[in-house]
Amino acid sequence: MINANEAKEILIRMLNEAGFNFDSPNPKLAWKTFKEFFNTKVDCADDALLFQCGGYDFTGENLFYLEFVRQFVFETDGEYDHMEQLRFTLYFKTVTELKELETNLWSYDCDSVDEFFSKVENMNYFKMLIENYVSVKCEVKQGEI
Repeated sequence: MINANEAKEILIRMLNEAGFNFDSPNPKLAWKTFKEFFNTKVDCADDALLFQCGGYDFTGENLFYLEFVRQFVFETDGEYDHMEQLRFTLYFKTVTELKELETNLWSYDCDSVDEFFSKVENMNYFKMLIENYVSVKCEVKQGEI
């Protein structure tokens, strides 16, 4: 079991060991590695997953994102203390068919992690992005929310 503050470095190490290229991100390899990363147990009160995708332009550039999130909930003396999220985001140039796509799914909405992974992998949004698009950049961030 690891401390949450080690999670980002471990995910990055796993990506590097899998041959993931941060300068030319492969969405299929990113997903495969993120799924494997969930097998790394983290010392926290609750550990959840979120998949989300959508368009944005907060940087002034229209981009579409595909994001895999692992959320850690911490307690002190049995009471809620804080949450952290580890976000692995892939960015794509926005094209016409991506403009209206937006969705999310929490592992809380599924009976198991396997069901969560299966639901994500069967989403048309996910399949279309993974099969047909090349990510232009990616980032891994972790912080308190």
